[in-house]
Amino acid sequence: MYARKNFGHLLDKTALLGESFVIERAGRPMAALVAVDRFHEIQNAGSEVEAALENLIKKIKGPKSKKLEKAILEIKEAVSKLQL
Repeated sequence: MYARKNFGHLLDKTALLGESFVIERAGRPMAALVAVDRFHEIQNAGSEVEAALENLIKKIKGPKSKKLEKAILEIKEAVSKLQL
């Protein structure tokens, strides 16, 4: 109820001061209010991790690298699911 009644204040604190807030319903986290710059940082981080993993796969090519390559691909898949 606090967020509903004070949304403008929370929005100002987020946009102007860079604060972040978790919005809950019945004590359960439902959403987060974050500054737009921080939101874009989070989005870009996933892309950067995927690119780094792809480069790593290219560097480890060889007959003994299959297990490592499989593990990297699994991590890459998990990261892509986390992206917004």
